[in-house]
This record gives sequence, structure tokens and C-alpha cells, in this order.
Amino acid sequence: MQSVFNLNARPWINPDAAKIEEIINTIRKCPSGALSYSIDGIEYIDQNERKPMVTASKDGPYLITGGIDLIGDNNIQFAEGSSIEHYTLCRCGASNNKPFCDGMHRTINFKDGKN
Repeated sequence: MQSVFNLNARPWINPDAAKIEEIINTIRKCPSGALSYSIDGIEYIDQNERKPMVTASKDGPYLITGGIDLIGDNNIQFAEGSSIEHYTLCRCGASNNKPFCDGMHRTINFKDGKN
């Protein structure tokens, strides 16, 4: 799906580069929960219910599932469990969208040596 989602291009999403079904399937597999789509004005947002869990992915971000609230300094709420079931957090330190992962771990060739 590199033709549609290309992190090295700006804009990085080209929805005309694949069939609608292919794009929808890719969005449904997105580990970050950052992608959604809408058809006839109805937005699809992944709301699969999973048990709360934090997993370190191999050479990538922390995968947060189960609607875990993310609260930062001064009680600023980044992600509220009732509205976001899963998201990814930067582990490499290079994200331009901290605390969330933006895929920079691939660009800098991040390796954790344990997973």
C-alpha cells in the first residue's frame, strides 16, 4: 500500500493510488488508530474492544490497546479511552508528533535490541 501511504512524500496520503477496498482494509489494520475513512458521511473509526494492554513492538512504538487514557503534564488529556480504543506511542525519540508515533523509527532505523 506504499502507493497510497508514503511517509516520504507530502502529502503522504494519495487516496487515488489504489482501489477503495484496498485502502479500507489497510486503514482497518492501522496499529495507531490514527486513520479513518467515511462513506456517505458516516465515519469509520476502529472501535474494536480489546483488554487494556501496552506492548513494545519490534523495533517500533508502544502499542496501546483497550481504551487506556493518556494524560500528560498538567492533566492534559491526549487520549480518552471512551473515544480512542488504540494508539501508538513513540519509543525511538524521533517522532515529530510526540508522544505519538509518526513512523520516524523506520527512517532512523531504530533497533531496541530486545524484541
